[in-house]
Amino acid sequence: MTYQKSITVYLGSSGHCRSFFKNEAAALGQAIARSGYRLVYGGMDAGLMGILANTVIENGGAVLGIVPRKIKDILRFHKNLSEHILVDTLWERKRLLFRHGDAIAVFPGGFGTLDEALEVLYWAALGLHTKPVVFINSGGYWDNALAYLRTLPDLPEDSFSAVDTVEDLIPAIEAGPGGTEADTTANLPHFEDEIARHTRAPLIVRDMTIAESYRLVTALGLRQVGAHSRPIGLLNDGGRFERLIAWIGDAARERFITDKCPALLTVAENEDILKEALALDEPVSIDLVHEKWGVPAEVAGS
Repeated sequence: MTYQKSITVYLGSSGHCRSFFKNEAAALGQAIARSGYRLVYGGMDAGLMGILANTVIENGGAVLGIVPRKIKDILRFHKNLSEHILVDTLWERKRLLFRHGDAIAVFPGGFGTLDEALEVLYWAALGLHTKPVVFINSGGYWDNALAYLRTLPDLPEDSFSAVDTVEDLIPAIEAGPGGTEADTTANLPHFEDEIARHTRAPLIVRDMTIAESYRLVTALGLRQVGAHSRPIGLLNDGGRFERLIAWIGDAARERFITDKCPALLTVAENEDILKEALALDEPVSIDLVHEKWGVPAEVAGS
């Protein structure tokens, strides 16, 4: 049997983003199907994730979904995939998404999408892989996030690239040298267990590094889905994190995160002020089904 190369795509599950992004997701699905690559993604039939998978399938392509069991038990599990793998945790899903892809594409999305992207960039910075990581910057959505990433002192310049259109993705991947995972049996470090432990102790990010950026966005993504309730603080002394904060605003405006999500993060330029604000942090409850996922992908794409 001939090995079929795969592209893992990280992208939003929001059903409320603009039609522009939905059309771009469909165009990406067509490009992947034409290329002969297999799509690997998060297994949901919601928002852009559903549109992408459905378009690949409609155009004769193969799709592997990595699906948490909790999602399989609700309506947003995609039932028409070529194959799927069930996992117990979000972390296991992310690990397999990475390991089943020969290349990584980062399409517009919210906290979960950026979390996945920062995770693989963190692993690249540690020398654990050289897989190509390509941001698809449709409509300039990733401008602020990319500008922030390019300032991180511990992130090698060749860890990622960016293209402006979905049509440029496959040529960008194939023009590169290709990539590998240094040791497929090695443990991939992550912060999920540390963040989600049962405590209300604040989580404060002070350092402008790829590791701490990944830790911050992981914490935001996990709090969004109710995996923990810890206050999250960002010490923005000197405005160092302004471009990352600006991206959060972009994600909220484009409805890849809900209007409640910016309240998951407390920002201050002084540590004492930050700690005082974190002491006043209140729970934020987000209804993922209605406030984030919205209508099913087949309706959103009609």
